[in-house]
Amino acid sequence: MWQRIKASPDWRFVAVIIPIMTILQLIGPEYFRYERDWRSSGEIWRLVTAHWVHVGWMHLLLNGLGLVVCVSLTTPGWSARRWLVSTLIMAIGISTLVVMFNPEVQDYAGHSGILYGLYVLGAISLFPRDRLIAILVIAAIVIKVLMEQFNFYDFNTGAMIGARVIVDAHLYGLLMAIAIALIWATYTMNQSPTRQSN
Repeated sequence: MWQRIKASPDWRFVAVIIPIMTILQLIGPEYFRYERDWRSSGEIWRLVTAHWVHVGWMHLLLNGLGLVVCVSLTTPGWSARRWLVSTLIMAIGISTLVVMFNPEVQDYAGHSGILYGLYVLGAISLFPRDRLIAILVIAAIVIKVLMEQFNFYDFNTGAMIGARVIVDAHLYGLLMAIAIALIWATYTMNQSPTRQSN
């Protein structure tokens, strides 16, 4: 396992982010979670740090396992910089959408919104290598988000973590992943050498 961590930037990210989330949880999620009055208190960092703390240890365990499964399935092979930029963009984007469209949410904590986005982005990176798994991963995420949005099925996750699940955060994570994928595709095409015809 240690050799895998040293050889893979994906596993190095996992080996760094899970201990960071654990440390923040030990310090206290109340200092880092999203709170509706962040503007009046000037605590703008909560828009980012909310996604790295959890309502409890079971919540952290589930999201930590989810991240391990995500990397195991998709093995995107991203650089540390791409991991960091992608997660930060999704954190800010999800929080911004919560501020804009979910005034009823008074506080929020959890990595699952970002995690949904990482599954989609990881599957997109996997697509050239394993189309079947990539399509299945994306389909699973989209179907679960739709089921949550239209109350087709109660996954009972709230009972497991001891708090109400903000399902819109999962939707926002999916939307942010799509936006990042489009931006990345545009950037990659612009960086490709222009072919000239004779």
